[in-house]
Amino acid sequence: MQTDRSFLEIIEEYVESDKVTLPPFDKTALRIQQEIQKKEVQISKIEKLIIADPAMSSQILKVANSAFFRGLSKVMTIREAIVRMGLDEITRMALILTQKKLYETNDTFIKNYRNALWQHALVCALVSQWVAREAGFEETTQEVFFASLMHDIGKLFLITVIEKIKSAKDVPFMPSSAVINEIIKGQHAEQGYNLLKKWNIPDKYCQVAKEHHDEKFDTTNVSLIILRLVNKTCNKIGVSIEKNNDAATSVTAEAAFFGFSEIKLAELELQIEDSIKRVGSHYNIGGPAK
Repeated sequence: MQTDRSFLEIIEEYVESDKVTLPPFDKTALRIQQEIQKKEVQISKIEKLIIADPAMSSQILKVANSAFFRGLSKVMTIREAIVRMGLDEITRMALILTQKKLYETNDTFIKNYRNALWQHALVCALVSQWVAREAGFEETTQEVFFASLMHDIGKLFLITVIEKIKSAKDVPFMPSSAVINEIIKGQHAEQGYNLLKKWNIPDKYCQVAKEHHDEKFDTTNVSLIILRLVNKTCNKIGVSIEKNNDAATSVTAEAAFFGFSEIKLAELELQIEDSIKRVGSHYNIGGPAK
């Protein structure tokens, strides 16, 4: 074990050498999301995509029969689950189920980071859909959900790298949370962009991961602007791995783009608080967020 390297240098070495990888992106959820965006949605295609994934099928049936969705009779088939939950909810759930497993770990030290990241990602995704509807961009709700859920995937990748370094005992001790947070903050956008490109995720989502902290933003990318507004607000009120009250959390430009008043921004914060409860209830089926 070498001790003359900084923790950041060790992380960079791991990244460059491909010592750590996340599992390939599950394409089922992406295909379902693409299918629902078509002008004429074919429920039969979505049904077949879900049925082809036994793990997803069982989880969706479990959710459809949960206290939140339960009806008078038990749901026995995926078609019945689609009818009961609705296409929008099925699409959200498919993506959630394929992504949440990436955030699971048995390491107590790392678990807190993964739980916080999962909560932040899911809350951003849910609230971004609310913003899209309130701002008059109803047609983008599925797109913005996907973009928002994936925007911090670079943080998850870096946490996975740090977990590998810890288990390999390549450092004499783990640095403080402040040091880890600073490294993640500075590296995650680029790493997230690179990872999504490697997964062959459409470029519009890659750009959201890459540019969601940039000082200037693309005014033609509605999903990016929505995510920036929600992400900054989450960070401001502490729904993140760290709380930021500095000027970087200012949402003036994004709020002005949508014509959001101070009252609307206050509603946004209430939506975030409400979504935290939703994450802890029916969206936490077998998931890590608590």
